[in-house]
Amino acid sequence: MSMRNFKGLSLAILLLSAACSKDKNSADKIGNWVKRSDLKGVARGEAVSFVIDGLAYMGSGYDGKKRLQDCWSYNPDTDDWKQVADIPGAARSNAVGMAIGSKGYVGTGYDGVNYLKDFYEFDPVAQTWTKIADFGGSARYDAVAFSAKNKGYVATGYDGNYLKDNWQYDPAIKQWKEMKGVQGTKRKDASVFVINDIAYLVAGSNNGSANVNEFYSYNGDTDTWTRLREISNVSSDSYDDNYNNIMSANASAFTIDGKGYLVNAAATWEYNPQNDLWTEKTALEGSARISAIGFTVKNRGFFGTGLSGSLPFDDLREFQPNATRNDKDN
Repeated sequence: MSMRNFKGLSLAILLLSAACSKDKNSADKIGNWVKRSDLKGVARGEAVSFVIDGLAYMGSGYDGKKRLQDCWSYNPDTDDWKQVADIPGAARSNAVGMAIGSKGYVGTGYDGVNYLKDFYEFDPVAQTWTKIADFGGSARYDAVAFSAKNKGYVATGYDGNYLKDNWQYDPAIKQWKEMKGVQGTKRKDASVFVINDIAYLVAGSNNGSANVNEFYSYNGDTDTWTRLREISNVSSDSYDDNYNNIMSANASAFTIDGKGYLVNAAATWEYNPQNDLWTEKTALEGSARISAIGFTVKNRGFFGTGLSGSLPFDDLREFQPNATRNDKDN
């Protein structure tokens, strides 16, 4: 099955589930979604994002017909988008993006024919991109990227096989170094968020199905992975009785107040690292989708763009986890 057909089938299943449960579940959940300014560029999914000095940057992606290489900045203080320099190299989707210190980084991905491993560094002051060393692992798409303590990391993905390797980029020496790989199941289409310099890798797909139940944290200082509780109802305890739609592929993540948030189609989940538990929040007040971007700016969480089949989106929403749902601001 092709990548596009697999994702279309996965989304159809997710949308059916979301349609059946969204209105029922949102009435008794906490949290409010607020609509923000639409992206000024073309609608898309499978884009990348990173955050530097109070601005979010997003670029690349797929608009349902072609792959893209434009890049935009978003300022939450003014709720406005501004176009910046295009990402060099091939137009691509399914790439990764991350910020290390005052620079942004984009690389890997898929150009419609080839898996990619080239990488680029963005300087927001000079508004320029510079090619850096190619990614140290194999060319791939649908990996995850994150940063902690002035190091960047790229892990998992697909290069014709599902992957579980993990690579560190050190901008001080401009080199990639292989680190300890993810334990357990290989995966692509996973999600990641970082809390207090600890990365949390959740969900993903393996062998054509969004079936990865394993959840791990990663400490870059010690290069260790720690297995956390599974993300579906597998225990005999009651805490996971309603864990029915955390397991996902191409979900999006962000953090607020020391907690992680995962948006899967429309379902919105909050993770508390203090007790290793998930709580369902108010569902996305907008069209269900996958392959969206999620980012955090100044402790505010945002979710936007994405795909429903081949239909792309250009909207952006902010999630307020402790507010009461208000349909008038959406």
